[in-house]
Amino acid sequence: MAADPPPVSPPPPPGFVHVLRAPFVNHVGPLLQREENLPGRMTLGLRVATVHTNTMGFMHGGMIATICDSAMARATISAMPRRTVTLRMGTEFFEPVKTGAWLEAHARLVNHDENVAHTECLIMVGNQMCARSTGIFRLLRKV
Repeated sequence: MAADPPPVSPPPPPGFVHVLRAPFVNHVGPLLQREENLPGRMTLGLRVATVHTNTMGFMHGGMIATICDSAMARATISAMPRRTVTLRMGTEFFEPVKTGAWLEAHARLVNHDENVAHTECLIMVGNQMCARSTGIFRLLRKV
């Protein structure tokens, strides 16, 4: 008896493309990126699969934090060509994210000086805000 094929997830919304990132983020993805982002802003998307979930079947909080971290760093890099490392990050979780959901991370650069950047990221499923992160990034050498 043949095994049932894995369920086919719906395609991402139009305007999202796969972009290779750091090895860890590539490993836990695939994260997609909105094709067009304003400087200082970044939208990433992910179709939540079983591999992204905890034992209750909801998206793992560490995975949500990873997406926020990546989106906030990319928002910063899009506004200034400097590499970044996370100095501090805080995340608040409001609603669980279910398997199969299309999740979007909307990050923005709030402000910066020569050494650090302050950022924010909202995790959205449809019109529902499921989590919010803030981050402070050290600005390193130019890319």
